[in-house]
Amino acid sequence: MISRFFIIPVIIAIGLSVTVLFMNFEEIAETKLAGVDADKDKISDRIDNCPKIKNEDQDDFDQDAVGDPCDLDDDNDGIVDVLDVFDDNPEEWSDFDFDGIGSKEDPDDDNDGVIDSMDEAPVPVSEELVATYLENIQECAIRDDGTSRLLCYSQFFGRVAEDQENNSNALELSIALSKIGLIDDCHFVSHEVGHVAFNENPSVIENLVGMDGTMCRGGYFHGVLAAYFHDVQEDGDPFPSDYDTVCNDLIGTSNYQDCVHGLGHGMVHYFEEDLESSLQMCHNMSFYQNRLCVKGVMMQYTDNVLTRQGISKDIMSELCKESKLDDIDFVECSMSAGTTLAFFTNHDYEEGSKSCNLIENKQGRDHCLEGLKLEIQDSEKYEVEPLTLDKREKFQPQFVEEDSKVIDIQSPAVISNFQFVPEAGLISFVIDRPQYVVMYIPNEFLSSKMIVTVNGQIPDELYTKGNMLGERVSMIRFVPDDSGLVMITPLS
Repeated sequence: MISRFFIIPVIIAIGLSVTVLFMNFEEIAETKLAGVDADKDKISDRIDNCPKIKNEDQDDFDQDAVGDPCDLDDDNDGIVDVLDVFDDNPEEWSDFDFDGIGSKEDPDDDNDGVIDSMDEAPVPVSEELVATYLENIQECAIRDDGTSRLLCYSQFFGRVAEDQENNSNALELSIALSKIGLIDDCHFVSHEVGHVAFNENPSVIENLVGMDGTMCRGGYFHGVLAAYFHDVQEDGDPFPSDYDTVCNDLIGTSNYQDCVHGLGHGMVHYFEEDLESSLQMCHNMSFYQNRLCVKGVMMQYTDNVLTRQGISKDIMSELCKESKLDDIDFVECSMSAGTTLAFFTNHDYEEGSKSCNLIENKQGRDHCLEGLKLEIQDSEKYEVEPLTLDKREKFQPQFVEEDSKVIDIQSPAVISNFQFVPEAGLISFVIDRPQYVVMYIPNEFLSSKMIVTVNGQIPDELYTKGNMLGERVSMIRFVPDDSGLVMITPLS
């Protein structure tokens, strides 16, 4: 190879003579590089094994000349570090029962109390699926952009749902990857599992009955309902007149709330950019059904807009216009924007808040930040201690006046023997255990003063509020000391 040179004239202070020095370009570049330290870790880039990320101690566990912070696979075992629970041990990488013992050394891989040698199914389904789809999972895991990574996982989980006979398997895998930290939250990707489930079996209830709505905080349910309405729209059919009864087979279970919330997601798929029509369908339902439905509408709407149009000051400021929404829907839209941003930023509050702060309207900005914070908190609570079915709140609406009016009741306790006697202004029912009860009652069913008793005693914890959120609905919340008969009667 012919070296390239250039000539630098240098005046030597001896008489008037001129000396010409010849320098090689490579020598000059090397001289300049010696002084460059891009990551400011006091190690010159020329010798830094991780020049873009600080690595002052030059840690390199596998001695491959790539520093650990820059090395996707620190122990060179073929598993990228974000998936490898033991990234400094080439003999172990997985721990799908999360007991701190690698799968190779663990005598009871699924922590069911039966040692693997005697267990008919010793390996958790999530571990089996990771082994099956390892290449696809790692392909998504190493993507730098949060939105791109999320879309990659969504497509991947759709494929898993298609391959697996049991949709719960795909959800178990998403929960496991969420616990590892490979995906920030399984709620979003479980939407795709729900889409595929409905496409394979176009029945809402058949896909929801028997499923655990606590898995991924109801995302699967939202996906099923979204696919249902999408198909109605694709077929050119009118909006279903019985939409508000689609979830009725789940009344009395915690899954009913996830189903009604999913209606909102589905409405946006049907009405597309016509947000007003989606909201009107929600507003035609009972007070609490409406709030659940609107939350679903706003989550799907904000996700659609930000996914398609990106995030900018103009987009964020126009997303939830106060002039186009009533007060409550404006709050819900702004908070849902924060919820969506949490998924887009790997549930990173600092990153998400940058986008919220682009909103010009101060109230909208504050609500966005609140929604972002609450979503991150809910996600963290779910990862630490998911709500089991017995702890989850059950939505148990009671239909009165020939089903034209609804008294909404929420409680982890089971409500039975409900009675409403309009002539006496009496409401009564039985609760099976001492758990909180929240009721939303149309004001027309209440007199100016009511008394609440459980087994004839007024609960110590009792709270009432009239005209909830500007609507003619009153809330009664109480915590009984025991199970038994609840009576709400006019105070004579």
